[in-house]
Amino acid sequence: MKKKFSIHGSYQVNGGEEKAFEIEYNKLPENEENNNKLLQLLNHPWRLIKEGGKLGVNGVKRFFTVLFLFAISNTILFFYAIKRLFSADFEFGKLMFVILVFILGLAVTIYASYRAYQYVIIDTMRVIYENLSSLFHKISELIIDKTEHVFKGKGKVSDNQLQKTLDFGKMVNSRYKKTPKFLRKGIILILSKIPFAGMLIDLKEEITSGNKVEASSKLYNKMDGFISNNIFGNNNTKWVWWLLPLNILILLFLIKSKIG
Repeated sequence: MKKKFSIHGSYQVNGGEEKAFEIEYNKLPENEENNNKLLQLLNHPWRLIKEGGKLGVNGVKRFFTVLFLFAISNTILFFYAIKRLFSADFEFGKLMFVILVFILGLAVTIYASYRAYQYVIIDTMRVIYENLSSLFHKISELIIDKTEHVFKGKGKVSDNQLQKTLDFGKMVNSRYKKTPKFLRKGIILILSKIPFAGMLIDLKEEITSGNKVEASSKLYNKMDGFISNNIFGNNNTKWVWWLLPLNILILLFLIKSKIG
């Protein structure tokens, strides 16, 4: 059963006048609980990796697959380097290259793990965004209402003026203190990645003519399209297919050419 939630706040228009607003939205209780858990886990990397899969994050298995591929490949290459060191005449200079093989392998494994964890973070944001879709419809209406006063009576509005108006971090944290922290954090994480200025300039005609319903609908579609294509759509681990072979080839070259 869906529950109705609301966010209350206010913002300034016309050089200081306060205008109050209320955003109402529906959300399933299980989605609220999942969002709460996921946003708490964002501050605990290892717990997010272990528990995220149970909450709908698809990237957790991918993380362990990437970690396994790089760790096992570099471990095998390190022991192969040791074997080559002792199968020929031992030289101190060759030992240095064995250590180099270990350091490079470890560094690449750590880097690959970091990249895979970033994949998990973005996938976590995807789950949060999907659970808050009805809320983002309402937020797009609020953004249009707020920017209407910026466009009024001005021939040209700069990106900086719009960015100042849409300081989501400041707005959410200062105005919505009674809103649960997990919800504020999720909103800021997602909204901060969206280039609203260009979108709003494209919608200037609809906004200034007072057609706010159409403008908010178009803004939501632009916002949703950007998030789906540029944030979640580009979230992948295709880099593994070139980094892993390159990692193996470089270490094999070192072993063959410098150790024997």
